Amino acid sequence: MILVAKFKKKLYISLFLLILPLFNSCSKNNLDLNGFTMGTSYSIKINHNKFFKDSKLKSKIENELNYISSVFSTYDNKSELSLINNSNKNSFTISDDMMIVLEKSLYYSNISDGMYDPTVFPLVDLWGFGPTLKSDKPKNDSIFKVLNYVSYKNIEFSDNKINLKNKNTIIDLSSIAKGYAVDKVADLLLNEGYDNFMVEIGGEVKCIGRNHGAEWIIGITNPLDDFSLIKTNLSNLSMATSGSYNNYTYYNGVKYSHIINPKTGFPLENNIISATVVAQDCIDADALATILMLFPYQKGLDLINKTNNVECYLILEEEGKKVIKQSAGFNKYLF
Repeated sequence: MILVAKFKKKLYISLFLLILPLFNSCSKNNLDLNGFTMGTSYSIKINHNKFFKDSKLKSKIENELNYISSVFSTYDNKSELSLINNSNKNSFTISDDMMIVLEKSLYYSNISDGMYDPTVFPLVDLWGFGPTLKSDKPKNDSIFKVLNYVSYKNIEFSDNKINLKNKNTIIDLSSIAKGYAVDKVADLLLNEGYDNFMVEIGGEVKCIGRNHGAEWIIGITNPLDDFSLIKTNLSNLSMATSGSYNNYTYYNGVKYSHIINPKTGFPLENNIISATVVAQDCIDADALATILMLFPYQKGLDLINKTNNVECYLILEEEGKKVIKQSAGFNKYLF
């Protein structure tokens, strides 16, 4: 029997790790826009001191989000990505947005030596973390069969064209598309003339400008105290998080993580509970947070410490206790 266990979420938790805007002053001059997209919720807060020039701003934002979903959704059979995955062809002309995100995804595949892999979804599904219901642990033969077409190296691209060297390869950009959506909405708001705002989609956040003259304060849950927050200051920066503690399964009494090693086909054994990354763009923070869940924590810290303008905050479990590790420069964001 398979049991997918999920911890009960506290009322204020978004996805794996709380990312919560905390206002430093009265919020009466903040426009709050909320809704649902990409299988999760979004929240936008715009700090202003004058009337908004556009009463149709929310419609413009949701049109942008609907378009992004029409490109990257794995649940919409008519999305650009689904049409690629469901086609019998090997070569495709793709949109600019697909090209940008796919190119970024393959960049992170390369620097992570293939541990971050946008083709890993068939393995995730095989282990019971996708839409296919499972009652038994997958057999080794099935895992090795799927491994034959799981590899980011099966994707070749040039300009706005891609070629799949194995027609069974399936692309899933869920680990990076939300971050890209945050960046796109932020660009839309900047183009509309707003320069002080916060965009959050499913726990991924970008803060631009100031919040009533001060940096935006974003809180994340304190692993050592459920009733307090760790406060961070962000301005013209993004934050994303990934975690493992509320998505796992049991086969025959053995616990398995949803984080699958694309090289072996088996779930990773890692003591990292969650990883938070601060970067300029949310697409980068999103991908790097996933990579940190795949690496041993010291290897992940080394990667972040040698990457310019990126910092991280890790929560580990060691000998039954939660432990915090952070990159060399993360302290500058602490409030």
